[in-house]
Amino acid sequence: MSDFNDNHYEDDEDWVSKSQVKREMIALQELGEQLINLKASELAKFPISSTMQDAIDESRRVKGHEAMRRHMQYVGKVMRNEDVEGIQRELDKLDTSSELFLRLQNQAERWRERLIKTKEAEAQWIKENDGIDIQAFRSLVRAARKEQPEDPKAPIVAGKSSKKLLQIIRKKLFA
Repeated sequence: MSDFNDNHYEDDEDWVSKSQVKREMIALQELGEQLINLKASELAKFPISSTMQDAIDESRRVKGHEAMRRHMQYVGKVMRNEDVEGIQRELDKLDTSSELFLRLQNQAERWRERLIKTKEAEAQWIKENDGIDIQAFRSLVRAARKEQPEDPKAPIVAGKSSKKLLQIIRKKLFA
């Protein structure tokens, strides 16, 4: 008679199937592949270690199909020690179909509308966002207000200054 108990695996909460481990590794490899395909300027915003940065740099030198497959396995292994949530959050900021991107975009548009329509919003934005050129920012907000129609209920007109204001707001929110 064997001491093996069929319920042994069901009772162990830490037990993970081999298939699940493989799915997680593939997901990490795919996340790493997304990082590899980014421009260096975009990659600079990501919370990655120097080891991951070296792996990404190395991937740009790998030429062969089989060599790239093995390298992607290495990238997946390195990804185990990375801030996966932070990396995914930054990737979502770049993905126009992601919920985070849409939420930040809507927030930026609401800020622009508030800045154009109320003086209080201007003071609040300046207080909450250090390091901005206050004089230039106020000048831009004034110019964006001048582009708008007289009717306060009319939608925001996307003039040159209004677009630039939205750009500045997006840059702060997406940072």
